Amino acid sequence: MAKRIEQLQERLEDVVKIGEQSMKSLQTSYKYVLEEILSLRREINENLDRLQQETIRKLEQLHSSLKISFENDSKQCVEFISKLKGYDINGSENTSSERSFIIYKKCLDQTASADVFLRKQFRNADIEFQYNKELKTFLDSLTELGNITIHETLRLVDPYKVLSIKENCKYKVRSATDTFTCFTEGICESVNGEFIIADRNNQCVKLLDPAFNLIEQLQLPLSPYSIFKISSNEMAVVIGNLTPVTQIHFLRVEKGKILKLNVIKLNHECNGIACHQGDVFVTTPTAVCH
Repeated sequence: MAKRIEQLQERLEDVVKIGEQSMKSLQTSYKYVLEEILSLRREINENLDRLQQETIRKLEQLHSSLKISFENDSKQCVEFISKLKGYDINGSENTSSERSFIIYKKCLDQTASADVFLRKQFRNADIEFQYNKELKTFLDSLTELGNITIHETLRLVDPYKVLSIKENCKYKVRSATDTFTCFTEGICESVNGEFIIADRNNQCVKLLDPAFNLIEQLQLPLSPYSIFKISSNEMAVVIGNLTPVTQIHFLRVEKGKILKLNVIKLNHECNGIACHQGDVFVTTPTAVCH
């Protein structure tokens, strides 16, 4: 009991250290995400400033063009008025016929030009702004700049803790039907404290009770190369003989027995297996497959 209490205390101390490191990691991730949000806001502001400047530039350009056009029309009207006033038609009767004709001809030309000018369609040009409805609708539909999620990483022990062997015991796991020396490729523990080991040389998986006594053995068609626990009492075993065809056997431990649940055949070599959040990953010599 004293040893058990000591082990629990060590594990609890490890959890305290993990908690301290998790708090530091949490604060670091908080600052990083906050800076990401502010950076995105700055980028959005820069784009909005660019759109605003370009729109105002077009407004100024159109305003200047219309203003010059109106000013030119007014200037031309004033010139016509001034020139027409300069022709004294009534006073030309006291001048020679030649000069009267010249004045009349100039006046006729000027009135013709004024008539042509007045035939233009003068319109009141007000500037209007037609905003980008798609942009406004898109912005109105948003409720946030992005999603805030939690990325959890399971940490069971302090990754910087130096591991040491405190106790070393040997147990016999050889059965009467074994032909070769037992070669353990992997081991899993069930929720009941039972152990399942993969024996490559004898092409089987073996079940040990909590006292490490051999209580069950299941023969496999090929040698196991990797075993991984996928639930409380279930595990997946990769079997093959380093050939292009590999099998994954899904097993379950129940009432001291090993039950075969399912078999998946792969058309490529597989030498490792792992499970994360219900997804199974296998390794080949050159890749990781999901």
